[in-house]
Amino acid sequence: MDKSWEIKPRKYDDVILQLLYNRGVISQKGQSEKIEKFFQPNFESDMNDPASLPDCVKAVDRIDRAIKTKEKVGIFADYDADGIPGAAFLYKTLKKLNLKPEIYIPNREGGYGLSREGIDFLISQGCKLIITVDLGIRNIDEANYCRKNKIDLIITDHHLPGDKIPQALAVVNPQISTSSYPFLGLSGAGVIFKVIVALSKKYPEVLDQSFLKWNMDLIAISTIADVVPLTNENRVIAKFGLIVLNKTKNIGLSELYKKSALERDKLSVYSVAFQIAPRINAPGRIDHASKSFQLLTTEDKSRAEELSEWLNSKNLERQESMDTLVNEAVKKIEKNKLDKNNIIIVAGDWGKGILGPSASQIAEKYYKPIILFSSRGNVFSGSARSVEGVNIVEILDGVKKYLARYGGHKGAAGLAVEKSKFDKFEKSLIEYCAKKIPKEMLVKKVKIDLEIRPQELKLGLYDKVLRFEPFGLGNSKPVFILRNATMEHPRFVGRESKHLSSHLVVDNRRFKAIYFSYAADRDIIKHGIKCDAAFTLSDDTWNNERKLCLNVIDLKPVK
Repeated sequence: MDKSWEIKPRKYDDVILQLLYNRGVISQKGQSEKIEKFFQPNFESDMNDPASLPDCVKAVDRIDRAIKTKEKVGIFADYDADGIPGAAFLYKTLKKLNLKPEIYIPNREGGYGLSREGIDFLISQGCKLIITVDLGIRNIDEANYCRKNKIDLIITDHHLPGDKIPQALAVVNPQISTSSYPFLGLSGAGVIFKVIVALSKKYPEVLDQSFLKWNMDLIAISTIADVVPLTNENRVIAKFGLIVLNKTKNIGLSELYKKSALERDKLSVYSVAFQIAPRINAPGRIDHASKSFQLLTTEDKSRAEELSEWLNSKNLERQESMDTLVNEAVKKIEKNKLDKNNIIIVAGDWGKGILGPSASQIAEKYYKPIILFSSRGNVFSGSARSVEGVNIVEILDGVKKYLARYGGHKGAAGLAVEKSKFDKFEKSLIEYCAKKIPKEMLVKKVKIDLEIRPQELKLGLYDKVLRFEPFGLGNSKPVFILRNATMEHPRFVGRESKHLSSHLVVDNRRFKAIYFSYAADRDIIKHGIKCDAAFTLSDDTWNNERKLCLNVIDLKPVK
């Protein structure tokens, strides 16, 4: 895959100032307060006021009434690693306030969002108030169904609204057009967290700072797993949440660490995104997510051991199913040349639950928006993943007349198409994307922070770069470029010899370099070639000696 390099012009001589400028932390020199706030965020003062969220005050007042009257409250949560931790925090909060909430988590076969089936279940359990977590913003009919049955509905969600807002008692979502909330990037669990923070003002002795902070592990999982921008208050959530994750008091998480061979005090964004979140997600993808919720809320160690073992096995099952799906989908794409279009659409006899993460892998491979469909039944269920600059929900808006339902955010969406309309939908969407998506959007971009001088590459710089953690969307790991480097003694290493190891030499300075999963032309890799290298920084310790290492992400030979 060809990649284009976007190199930001260097404004500051100091590397760290340049990185801060690139991330929008500073706009000029001398902004020491902004720098300090970025590197040392404060859990209380750097969080936005939850009262400015739409309907947050109304939602809190209604929950407060339920608490005072010992009302039965129902929680209707999404089945993923955003909704489940958020629901777990809400459940623990209501229990701490002496309520016994009822939980309903749908399975994927039943479809995303509010459903009459789930509403009826919660009504049957005596619930007069239903609170959603990470869903509901497009469920117009289901909100009306609640009103018809005299059920108060509080929707908490972060997905993009449709043309209409559901007629619920309260709709708490920063994405609503009338919202004055200063940050649009909260996860679904982040929204319910803000509601709980607002509720804590009414019960400061019960929902104290200790309670809020010790449950930040749950909100951090959601924030990292849902790939929302790690800027503004999400940076605070992720930073403090990772501290709590490394010291967690959550029995279920502790047992999950053991089953996943994760070491306390060494958990990172990577650990959450690729080791913890997939295990929480796995049951909802191939079974039912209720056991993930149980794991995060249980106070029984033996039950936690049993549940974490089960989640681990389901995760392995999920990985095998995904490998099969991706291989089958790629064969169809190659055979039918589906990647010639500006959007890739593939249907197969696949389980709904693994469509999303599989679509992510294929979108990365071809660097094009993709929709994978499960062709089971009379309604095809699909999961869409996009690339930078292409808002997949806006794309689906353009063909909504063919859709039974859809929703999501810029980078990911779920949808359903009746089988009888699928061919027309496919043809229309391909034509629409041919007009709406410029070809230059479909070239993977390597965004480079600055061209670095060889003398600046030191372990001390790497240690300073670590202060920018946690890295994620909106605060990516800094990428540097080294010009006109000579490659010394390159060799392919690791399992199946996928990784390129070498040294890069510039101005008599020699740097160890590793290019993981090198997939470009191997014929150009020779001792003595000159190249420009784009890389991130890491360190490498051998024989008790710590050295700087360049993690190469792209190479371009110098002619």
